Amino acid sequence: MKPRNSQRTKSVRSTKKYSQSRLQLDGFQGNKLIKCAKCEMAYSPNNIEDTTAHRLFHDTYLKGRKWSRNWGTVVSIPTNSMTPPSSQHSSSERIVMIRPNHPQEVNATLDVMNIVNNELHAPHDENSFWVNENGKGKAFLYIKNDRAVSAITIEQLDEGRGKWMLYDSKKLVPNVTPKFELGISRIWVCKSQRGNKIATKLLEAARHNMVIGKSYQKWSLAWSQPTDDGGKLASKYNAVTHKSGKLLIPCYI
Repeated sequence: MKPRNSQRTKSVRSTKKYSQSRLQLDGFQGNKLIKCAKCEMAYSPNNIEDTTAHRLFHDTYLKGRKWSRNWGTVVSIPTNSMTPPSSQHSSSERIVMIRPNHPQEVNATLDVMNIVNNELHAPHDENSFWVNENGKGKAFLYIKNDRAVSAITIEQLDEGRGKWMLYDSKKLVPNVTPKFELGISRIWVCKSQRGNKIATKLLEAARHNMVIGKSYQKWSLAWSQPTDDGGKLASKYNAVTHKSGKLLIPCYI
């Protein structure tokens, strides 16, 4: 009998972007492309590969990725955290930290990040800080009913990267370089779970579990080019009001 392959023997695959270049090429060959009204993916309903890719993308985008109970280290949020009381784990919900030396859970997280980056129109090659064991960041996922419904990737920041962003205009304040300790590279919640304060729970878990034995102040977290929804979250989580009355979002570049 051949021994079962352990997680350590499996390699982490490269990030695969959901590209529509092939679909567009097929379109020139007579296959009509349609755009899904819910997940916004364009595909050819007459192409088996396209319909399969759409089904997987659609399911993950709306409901989150299916998740094994063996993946990730469960982390907790301190009871004195500012998150609502419902943030603590139930039997069907938990927050996990991804272990870089466990390729299966890393690959599963990369699947989630493909969805995240597609929706945010963000680069697909900014995972090294949490994928590598010697990286300066971590990835945390919110698991609900055995699906990864939300994700955050966060990294330690070097000096000189901090900026203030005006919330109303999204313009960076010039000639000011505030010091922030952690950078929120990505934060995302699947469509069916939005409005349940899951993103805030992930933020709290990340700042309390980024480094063992240390909790970062929420004011030391900065955001990377927040979207409209990200800006709204930041404005409620750790924005500050300038003496001019303008709301400032901590950001980094």
